[in-house]
Amino acid sequence: MLRLLRNKPAPKKAVSDADLLAYFQRSGSALDLLPLYERHAELIYALCLRYLGSPQRAEDAGMEIWEVLTDKLPKHDIRNFRSWLQTTVRNHCLMQLRRENRDPLQQADGAFMQSDRLLHLKDEPGHQTEDTRLLYHCIKQLKEEQRRCVQLFYLKKGESYQSIATELNLSIGSVRSHLQNGRRNLKICLEGRATE
Repeated sequence: MLRLLRNKPAPKKAVSDADLLAYFQRSGSALDLLPLYERHAELIYALCLRYLGSPQRAEDAGMEIWEVLTDKLPKHDIRNFRSWLQTTVRNHCLMQLRRENRDPLQQADGAFMQSDRLLHLKDEPGHQTEDTRLLYHCIKQLKEEQRRCVQLFYLKKGESYQSIATELNLSIGSVRSHLQNGRRNLKICLEGRATE
């Protein structure tokens, strides 16, 4: 979505941010938030990219910011929307980075999850190594939502949090949670089987 918005010409600034914000706060309709979000989509993406370091992660975070805005804007009295937005985006990205740093899986098995081991599951069954059979066994042990999220995110090229959320009828937060829990459970399963 952000990719599409970045290619659109910037909307005319005849209406101020304060007016667009007030209109959304009165109506409460997400559609009325769209002009304000589109106006600042480039800024949101640039900030997310600066903090998170990759276009895909910035796209995903930009979609999460939409949810943050629909939730927080009706509850806050905001004097300077652009400044408030920059702080909100920065805090969102920093919290995401802190969660990843606190989660030992993000450090311990980050290389594993990005390695070829997951990609080998696409191989022909006759060509699977012991490693990939073990990995396949552990993926089958995951709870259904975790398994489906892991398969879509790691094995189906190009799937983002948003596309998985849409396909599985889940929130982006649920997809993120299922992926984190799935990675943790995969690591536990693989380490347990390796010591048997």
